[in-house]
Amino acid sequence: MSRHYVKLFGALLAASLMQWAMASAALAGSFDDATAAADKGDYATAMKLFRPLADRGDSGAQYAIGRMYAKGQGVPQDPAEAMKWFDKANDQSKALQAYNRSDFATARKIFQPLAENGQALAEYILGLMYANGHGVPESYTEALKWLQKAAEQGEAKAQFSVGVIYFKGLGMPANQAEAFKWYRRAADQGNAPAQYNLGAMYAKGQTVPQDVVKAHMLYAMAGDHGVKAADEAKDKLTKSMSAEQIAEAKKMAHEWKPKLETE
Repeated sequence: MSRHYVKLFGALLAASLMQWAMASAALAGSFDDATAAADKGDYATAMKLFRPLADRGDSGAQYAIGRMYAKGQGVPQDPAEAMKWFDKANDQSKALQAYNRSDFATARKIFQPLAENGQALAEYILGLMYANGHGVPESYTEALKWLQKAAEQGEAKAQFSVGVIYFKGLGMPANQAEAFKWYRRAADQGNAPAQYNLGAMYAKGQTVPQDVVKAHMLYAMAGDHGVKAADEAKDKLTKSMSAEQIAEAKKMAHEWKPKLETE
């Protein structure tokens, strides 16, 4: 395995961490919907939407729940419960900041017990640490273990990362069928890098029959969310497609909606 690719993979994973709060359009929509419900005084709906996000490791949702307990909004006023959620949000933010400034010892100290208790964000970050050798020995076996735990809970960026490991055969034989499965789950949630990689598999007929219409649709959506290589791939593919195929791909892209996975 080339060290160049390993470093590239590490860079992709680290970049995805920086955008954790925007893991997918559907996830962001859930947070926005929760905030809108709280603003309208519909605290039951707000709590219903905030809680799964908070349990996954969203510090914004954790803080919002703490505020609801502090003010007695839709729940009995409970300063102790409020402080518990505020502390979670603060610890989560400190750990993310520590990871981003390469203080991996602090990050691991906070995230390791959370990961062992099944929190998806912590599982994801431990996976990143093992994939990149950040504060722990580099190990794709351990990376896959933790990333797949988060992926199985529906975290799109973890699903994309698992797909990369299987597709490239990092630390194991390559498995395109398994990569396709994880790319598709992430792409269905709106993960742009996964949409690009999935589009490439459809364009080349890897694991699935070649389907240039689906490939064009996926490239277009990934390109709309900043994946420059997807725009280039779409333009190249367009030259070999009929007008009818292009129109169908555009229609599919227009009608597509993200699907948030739930535990």
